[in-house]
Amino acid sequence: MIFTQPRLKKKIAYMELTEIIAELENYTGKFPRQALERAIEEREAITPVLLETLEEWKNNLEGLIDMPDYFLHIYALYLLAHFKEPKAYPLIIEFFSAPGKITLDVTGDLVTEDLARILASVSNGNIEPLKQLIENPQINEYVRGAALQSLLVLVAQGIISRELVIEYFEELFKTLLEQERSYDQEPSFIWTNLVTNSAILYPLELKEYIDQAFELDLIELFFVRQEDIDYYLKQGKDATLEELRKDRYYSLIEDTISELERWYCFQEEKPKITRTKPLGIGKLELSPEKKSNQKNKAKKKSQKQDAETSAS
Repeated sequence: MIFTQPRLKKKIAYMELTEIIAELENYTGKFPRQALERAIEEREAITPVLLETLEEWKNNLEGLIDMPDYFLHIYALYLLAHFKEPKAYPLIIEFFSAPGKITLDVTGDLVTEDLARILASVSNGNIEPLKQLIENPQINEYVRGAALQSLLVLVAQGIISRELVIEYFEELFKTLLEQERSYDQEPSFIWTNLVTNSAILYPLELKEYIDQAFELDLIELFFVRQEDIDYYLKQGKDATLEELRKDRYYSLIEDTISELERWYCFQEEKPKITRTKPLGIGKLELSPEKKSNQKNKAKKKSQKQDAETSAS
């Protein structure tokens, strides 16, 4: 009897764990609140399974394309960020290091909306892997932008200093300017991301480089203009940084359930939307608030393309 009871408890715990995973593995149309609550309660037991999930798929993203209802990797990203699990950091970095747009295809709008916060949540303040994402031109431009933004999340949360990021941004400006002089090619969207994030962090020390970027026509003006830089300069450093700290888009992932329960794909009554193809992977779509933000970005890019077509 002394040994039977612990074994029984272990068996029950194992059965519960497999049950949780089964409920989280695929999208069913309903928000799996109970399964997520149990996953959070069983943090110690489920963490290795979540890590194994990312380990399994990071080198087989093509396989995820063929499984449009598979959702466990999405839950894994949020839960591991919620847990602040440092072992997830290299796996997430490698997962999103794939070239091209395949990482967007298998994670939907997560990249542009929450990847920065996820990366910051598992980084423990180590920015070197983030630099690898930012500086690799083979990686998708939106992933690189998310890595840039994650630095601001770390500043907003007091994990690293603003001065450290400003120093890195200055080095990055110099490197990118040198590359522009050496290669005759279309400007990368990383320029727009870098200028935007510099402005949000208060751009005084970087203004010289920002001005050069505008003069060399390296910036997507539909996303950021010189007037935006002037706005932050006029607002002042303290007010700008206070605004950054209060913005939820620069917070860490603290509660998986509150992050996911408002997603459009989990709403029982969905507004009718007319479109030629679905957004993101399978059923993965944002909450109305985030969808509006994404819609504005898409509108700006569409307007730019129309303007270029008319000019030609």
